[in-house]
Amino acid sequence: MYRPTILIVDDDAETQALLREMLSKDEYDLETASDGKAALDMVTQKAPDLVISDINMPGLDGLALLDELRSRGHDMPVILMTAYGSLKTAVDGIRGGAFDYLSKPFIMDDVRLVIHRALEHTQLSRQNQQLKEQLRDRYRFDNLVGSSPAVVSVYKSIARVAQTDSTVLLEGESGTGKELIARAIHANSARSAGPFVTVDGGALTETLLESELFGHERGAFTGAVGSKKGLLEKAHLGTCFLDEVADLSPTLQGKLLRVIQEREFRRVGSTMTTTVDVRIIAASKKDLNSLVQAGTFREDLYYRLNVVTIRIPPLRERMEDVPLLAQHFVQTYGSSKPKPVSGISAEAMAVLTRYWWPGNVRELEHAIERAVALTPHPIIYPEDLPHAVHTATVQAAAQAQGWVTLEELEREHIVRVLKHHHQDLGRSAAILGIHRKTLLRKLRQYGLASGQRTGYLSPDILSAPAQNEPVPSASNPKEFDSSRS
Repeated sequence: MYRPTILIVDDDAETQALLREMLSKDEYDLETASDGKAALDMVTQKAPDLVISDINMPGLDGLALLDELRSRGHDMPVILMTAYGSLKTAVDGIRGGAFDYLSKPFIMDDVRLVIHRALEHTQLSRQNQQLKEQLRDRYRFDNLVGSSPAVVSVYKSIARVAQTDSTVLLEGESGTGKELIARAIHANSARSAGPFVTVDGGALTETLLESELFGHERGAFTGAVGSKKGLLEKAHLGTCFLDEVADLSPTLQGKLLRVIQEREFRRVGSTMTTTVDVRIIAASKKDLNSLVQAGTFREDLYYRLNVVTIRIPPLRERMEDVPLLAQHFVQTYGSSKPKPVSGISAEAMAVLTRYWWPGNVRELEHAIERAVALTPHPIIYPEDLPHAVHTATVQAAAQAQGWVTLEELEREHIVRVLKHHHQDLGRSAAILGIHRKTLLRKLRQYGLASGQRTGYLSPDILSAPAQNEPVPSASNPKEFDSSRS
């Protein structure tokens, strides 16, 4: 269960102790500070849901603290208290943005009622802000672009899975739009009013990622100067998008499994259990099933994540969507220029549709953004596009003019598939439609592997030039196929 954090600011230790005693039986995490400056530092560290501050303090008093919090963009409610029941002071505090006012000595029921109303106000404000953001349609389902059969199947999957609370696994190469799909699922679900929190499993070290994901207590490790809520807590009643889940360490895999199964975890350095209500959407550019077979990914976690799997096709498998996507990005970036860019010439579009986009939709977006920024014309011409796009299409045309042996063609195709899938032998063998042992034998035959048993890849496969031809992908029978509906 989520526990709101309340920061008590007072230079009187007895008042701090009294409020702690009064609120100790309630479901709050209580923090204290002895002056306004310490309170500002505590707000940075703890991000409290509510601040209760004395007005009359040496140095930065309660009214000055309130002003400073608002000037720094902190919008949590602030309740002011004083032993001097001055109406003027109370009015000044309310005008300055305080939520309410308490006079000492305290009446327990009054304190609890004001705190309850302040926290309720915070929750409603956050929900309203989230609704406003969703009305902007930034991540709505209808903002996804494409009409090819492959992407229409994804649309159907989103529509069906959004109505459930099931864990979802998104599989697709880098740049295919996995986070956009995750946001579309969240925005069309019953959790749409809740937060959407993103965690990148491959961006941080194990220690930092554990702290970011689960939070930590003060002193849990060097540099932990205060307690911190993790991203899972921040995603309470919403969705947590866990990108690159394949990169999680075995330890974090086990802790994530517990979150999915039990909806609970412990902060780093804590002995207390925190309960959360959160939906997990995981994503991976690697084939998790192959990693399970290789023993590098937990099988039980895989089955927990693989409740519903949506495979997001690479752009080369839906090339008919390139014109729609390109025009969409022109409209996105072209309207911001002093002289707007509104279209793409037929010649430029022909170049775009001959390129195989190894970086997928993200690469196409960057190419159009660059072209819009550089072109002096109201439409994009071929010379406005990145040099790599021209070079690749020219090379592809030149290769089509020559002849190669079947052996050369097979070797080149194997190299291309292996490079595309990061030398993952299991995945590459599945895509090639052969057994892993057969792939190893062919690698040795073409001098691409060393050793009779291990099948280590030769360094020359890593330095082989990248190819831009399309790479077919094997279908996964466990994938969520909405096209059957």
